[in-house]
Amino acid sequence: MAGERAGLRGFEMIRPFRLAVYLARYGLHPAFCGRLRRIVTVEWIRPCLKTARRILEIGAGDGQTICFLARHFANRQYAACEQDRKQLSRMRALLQEADVRDVTVVETDFNAYAPAEPFDLIYAVDVLEHVPDDLAFLQRINGKLRPGGVLFLHVPAPGIAVFDDPDHVRPGYEQDDLRALLGKAGFRISRMEYTFGRRGLRFHHSRIAMARFRRAMIYLLDMADGAKIRSSIGVLATRS
Repeated sequence: MAGERAGLRGFEMIRPFRLAVYLARYGLHPAFCGRLRRIVTVEWIRPCLKTARRILEIGAGDGQTICFLARHFANRQYAACEQDRKQLSRMRALLQEADVRDVTVVETDFNAYAPAEPFDLIYAVDVLEHVPDDLAFLQRINGKLRPGGVLFLHVPAPGIAVFDDPDHVRPGYEQDDLRALLGKAGFRISRMEYTFGRRGLRFHHSRIAMARFRRAMIYLLDMADGAKIRSSIGVLATRS
């Protein structure tokens, strides 16, 4: 419990960096992107961590999120699935530097991964838009979750230039698309909201006590963004 309380305090310390969402939206500092993914992911899955004991990250990248979770939410079994060798090298170095030993690094494509036991929680952040057969991918996730297990997805909504990536097989998802897709894959959605951008940050505005100057900055960036913003979408879904 002490480790979890420390994790919550650590999470609270990085909450002011949500302002970086806007900086990343305008491409001012790409290095913020990893931190932003971690902030959003931890906020969304934190309630699930009270009961989850086996946790898998798909497309773990350089390991920032899984390392943070393992450090601050201990006494759990973590697995990080990644196939890019450069990212794997960075992840292993990060885990070693942080002296994190509760993370099993899975060096393979997720489709080929066959865990010995099902997971309580699986999350995939900015991964689904890279997958050609997204329905089959989600069905495989379903098969690797225990009954009642939870999936967290984070995907771009279409129409945002900042998310353009030659590796994307689709520009993103609308909420209705995700509802239909997850339903076909055997999931029941418990929460779906916009995260980055005006609609997403409006939710955060109501929860964070911000300095007047910071509020003014966000307001001006909101105004400058105009009608272009479509944001990203976060989804929590339970295996039916």
